[in-house]
Amino acid sequence: MLSTVQRVSRAEVIIESKSYSSIGSGLLIFICIEENDTSKIVKEMINKILNFKILDGPSGVATTAIKDSQEEILVVSQFTLAAITDKGNKPSFHKAAKPEKAKLLYDEFVNEFARLHKRVEQGKFGASMEIALINKGPVTFNFKI
Repeated sequence: MLSTVQRVSRAEVIIESKSYSSIGSGLLIFICIEENDTSKIVKEMINKILNFKILDGPSGVATTAIKDSQEEILVVSQFTLAAITDKGNKPSFHKAAKPEKAKLLYDEFVNEFARLHKRVEQGKFGASMEIALINKGPVTFNFKI
């Protein structure tokens, strides 16, 4: 499982020129389900993101975890994070999970995250989306479990 996590002032998912979901200050999480991912890996990724000190706090820069904040979360599925780009001029996506499996684990990720954190919004799995965001910092981290 791969994720790219960005601190944002705000973020919005737009589908067919209409706002689908949005958040204010918080984290935009792009999540990629890979072919060998399991429910255990979903839980490990959630735990990593919830506990990672990505937010600024009273003690300074990157001293507070999302679990200790009122910040919002927007989760967007992005299989292109699994792209293999080191050979040739065309990406290969063979490490990404097939859509049926990816959807199940994506839904599990969103539902479990929402159970553990107050406000979680999401994109629409498999849809062509426009993502509007204001990156705060800029701060962006990549995670692999």
